[in-house]
Amino acid sequence: MKDPWIGRATALLIGGVSGAYLPEQARLWAFGVLILLGVRLVFWRPRDFFGRVFRPEILLLGASLLFGNGYGALADRTLLDPISLDHVGIVGHIQDWNISEDKIVGIVRVEEVEGGTSKDTSDTADTAYALGEHWRGLYGQSYRLTVYADRLEQIPGEWMRVQQGDRVSFLARLERPKPIGTPGAFDLRLYYAVRGLSGTLSAQGDAVLLSAGQSSLTWKIRQQVRSRLQVWDPEETGVLEGILFGDSSRIPDVVQERYKVTGVLHVFAASGSNVAFVLGLSWMLLRFLPKQLRISGTVVVLLLYAALCGGNAPIVRATVLGIVVLLGRLGRGNVATLRWLCLAAVALFIQNPLIIKDLGFQLSFAAAWGLVVLAPRILKGKWLERLPKLLRFAVAGTLAAQVATLPLLISAFHRLSLIGFFANVFILFILGSVLEVGLVGVILSFSGWLSAPFFQASLWLLAGTNTILKMLAEIPYADVWVLNPGPLFWIIWYGGMGIILWGRERVLFAVKVSLIQLSRGLSGSALKILEHCPLRLRGVLQRLQVTMLTRVRFREWLPIRIGGIVLIVLFLWSPWNLQNDLEVVLIDVGQGDAILIRTPENHAILLDAGPRSDRFDAGERIVLPYLLQSRIGHLDALLITHEHQDHIGGVRAVLANIPTDWVGIPDVAEQLENEEWQEGLPFELLYQSERLRTLQVGDRIELDSGAWLDVLGPTKVLRGTHSDPNNNSLVLKLNYMGQSIMLTADMEQEEMEEIFETGVDLENSIFKVPHHGSRFSLYHPWLDGIHPQAVCISVGKNTFGHPSPEVLNYWEERHIPVYRTDEHGTIQFRIGERGVDILPGR
Repeated sequence: MKDPWIGRATALLIGGVSGAYLPEQARLWAFGVLILLGVRLVFWRPRDFFGRVFRPEILLLGASLLFGNGYGALADRTLLDPISLDHVGIVGHIQDWNISEDKIVGIVRVEEVEGGTSKDTSDTADTAYALGEHWRGLYGQSYRLTVYADRLEQIPGEWMRVQQGDRVSFLARLERPKPIGTPGAFDLRLYYAVRGLSGTLSAQGDAVLLSAGQSSLTWKIRQQVRSRLQVWDPEETGVLEGILFGDSSRIPDVVQERYKVTGVLHVFAASGSNVAFVLGLSWMLLRFLPKQLRISGTVVVLLLYAALCGGNAPIVRATVLGIVVLLGRLGRGNVATLRWLCLAAVALFIQNPLIIKDLGFQLSFAAAWGLVVLAPRILKGKWLERLPKLLRFAVAGTLAAQVATLPLLISAFHRLSLIGFFANVFILFILGSVLEVGLVGVILSFSGWLSAPFFQASLWLLAGTNTILKMLAEIPYADVWVLNPGPLFWIIWYGGMGIILWGRERVLFAVKVSLIQLSRGLSGSALKILEHCPLRLRGVLQRLQVTMLTRVRFREWLPIRIGGIVLIVLFLWSPWNLQNDLEVVLIDVGQGDAILIRTPENHAILLDAGPRSDRFDAGERIVLPYLLQSRIGHLDALLITHEHQDHIGGVRAVLANIPTDWVGIPDVAEQLENEEWQEGLPFELLYQSERLRTLQVGDRIELDSGAWLDVLGPTKVLRGTHSDPNNNSLVLKLNYMGQSIMLTADMEQEEMEEIFETGVDLENSIFKVPHHGSRFSLYHPWLDGIHPQAVCISVGKNTFGHPSPEVLNYWEERHIPVYRTDEHGTIQFRIGERGVDILPGR
């Protein structure tokens, strides 16, 4: 690496990634390994094409790696503890403020706090303790504030008068996010922390305006633009604002899904492409100025645009690169773009170490690296020579960015857009025009009649783009869900790129040198071992060593060594060394149920798929990504306990994307024809008798490895109960290696009585509390007769009071631990020879 600053910055970033992602118990070991590696590098004396190594540079690289590792490892300590408080009195300074039809969203910096009651039912601390202990991180911190419309769909009047810069007083519900509780889930706490936010405030009632402040220029410009755009369709103007300023808050979900399917969702994250178009537009508009003034004016424009976009990490990184290009290539000569990209990333990392784990930062940096490093190499390809120059650059840039970001995108979203490359090449020109024409409208937004033609032209271009994207999104298999490829894919993908960039000959030479050094080290160790062997055995081994060294040349011996190493790795990693455990996972889907059963032979059964509403589908947003993250691409069965939306809601999304052998439902007779069953099940499934099975009491579902599921209920179709759907739930008992887990769905007392009277064995190791901890499922004759190791409750935010205090008190009095998905996240139970292990997500 010719530029030493690139090496130092890369070493620091690699150290930061290792420190941030390694488990806490492994960080000390990793730190020690890095120190040993550094010592080894100090005494390294290569005699090859690398040339003479300057030792102080090696020391700097090692120091950078160690510093990054330690700094990244300490990043999580800056995260604030989770908290949930009601009726908190807040006095704060409004930093951002955006009014829409049904709510207001802004950012407030807290100055004073008073009052507040804990809403955490597990927190028995009094208010005084809460005020004294939980307020850490409130004073001087920024929170996302949301003001919702009331029942009359009106926002309280005083809130409508508030503007950025004002000082206000109000009551609010305060929440700091909990740590991530499900592997692969979206980390809201990290997302807020990277953006300088500590949590959320939900206003309760009206505000009191204490003093008016002075709004910033960038906020005034954005509000002025929004007011000019009010005469057009809100859906179209929301998309335009997303492209102009990177604000996707006003873009409908259906439109975002369209952009996601076609692989162009990144246009709503203001970053490198935006800055490039802004730079080009400014450079063109200021062409009448002398060169130095032209450069200075363009730098000011870039800084202003970064402020308009909120100063997020991608826009800051892109702005730094844009300014460097201006000052270098357009000013005093060429500059090392890759060096400044790495230094910008380091600066952002040092300013906030948590950013190293932020997906937006990772994608932005990887895409920029691809454009800087990979695109020039792709442009040299002969297959591009026949394309027009402008199209050639677009193809190379798009391909480079997609190659650099592909593993990140797959691991984060588990989706792959098969038409993304073509959509990006096409949309690059049109959205570039939308952005540049729209920005001219922003510049002229002080005048409605001057800016209107430019906004109208942008919206016309955008309408055409949306039409084409809609057509592309409807192509079969436009995008596909993909399994988590695992670390081996990352190694092959980025390792392959490294070999191509570094040179195949260099890599082979380095491998040979490493093997020679390993051979010498093993030989030295073997000699030391021989010294302690009995005399006769030592002689035999020495003769064998001489024979091998004289008869087998290095090149002949090399494949044997490599094969031996591979065999050792395979033996240590082989499936036959894995534990023969059966896993039951309560997936945290909020207020609902989704339970995954995974057998020792890697077969999978899903029980329910979480809730679905107009705004949220747990099947698509939580259950499906969890299955793919767990590398489950096939279900032996999907069992639906009953027709309520918090259980059947996510079924459609799962069945549409995961091949499933059959679907099981309780035997509820003609109730299967009710509206909830009909809406919850895919239409074609209702008429496929070979795939849709009704389960009755006494049925047994054989799994593998000696595991099975017994159907305990419903014993008959119950009518006229407190809740007929709940009391006709599918109740199952999972058995394996002498242990059992009772899966109770939403059954209430009436169904519990029916099952209890059959005399079936109800004893179990783990008991899933029915109906999310409802008091209507507290049937003492059943519960008093069982002695589980632990009980679990699948529950989320709700207005029903789940889990009820009576249920929690009952199990507390019996001294049986309670695990809840709203507190512990996704909960995993492992049944094996050791019994039952419980692994909470947080």
